Amino acid sequence: MALNPSKEAILKKIRNAYTRRNNLPPEPNFSSDIYTKSDEQDLAVLFAQNFIKTKAEFFYVDGINDLHVQLRQVLQARSIHKHIYVWEKSMIDALEGSGIDMETSEKDFAQAEVGITGCDFLVARTGSLIVSSGSLSGRRLSVYPHIHIVIATVDQIVYDIKDALEGMKQKYPIRLPSMICLETGPSRTADIEKTLVLGAHGPKELLLFLLDETL
Repeated sequence: MALNPSKEAILKKIRNAYTRRNNLPPEPNFSSDIYTKSDEQDLAVLFAQNFIKTKAEFFYVDGINDLHVQLRQVLQARSIHKHIYVWEKSMIDALEGSGIDMETSEKDFAQAEVGITGCDFLVARTGSLIVSSGSLSGRRLSVYPHIHIVIATVDQIVYDIKDALEGMKQKYPIRLPSMICLETGPSRTADIEKTLVLGAHGPKELLLFLLDETL
């Protein structure tokens, strides 16, 4: 009995599929970059562009004096005059003579409004900071206060996260810090009704002051 032409065409395709030799899938390339690299050549510019996208605030400062001026303006705009905690010696030295009432001990830390810290690296591709417990700021100063202010320099900028992690191994050759955190913008969550809320699990504001010189 002759088959329906349409049915015969379908069966023919099935037979051809069984006899056709499929090409093997290509070998995966685990070394190539999966992200499209930006045309921006200046890592400082690329970092600033991506950092601002995370709802953080970026300030470029031209030297220590400019740092003092801009930092005072930021604090005054928020009516913050005390409970500003700074524990790292390099940060304390950089802010000496700024007129900012810094708390360099852990006294009344529960009242902390602002934590000023350094960081280990800045990641240009994601606009992120690498902070760790390897600094004197430890685990708390970048997490507990409502406002986290970071002072960094352009020589801390690397392109990607893998470059930052390689840098961490070189910076801490004997033993890595017990906490290494990739901080991308203020703390946030959208768990409740998909509404973005800042400051849910840490600082509500993240501000970066970038100097074109080494501290």
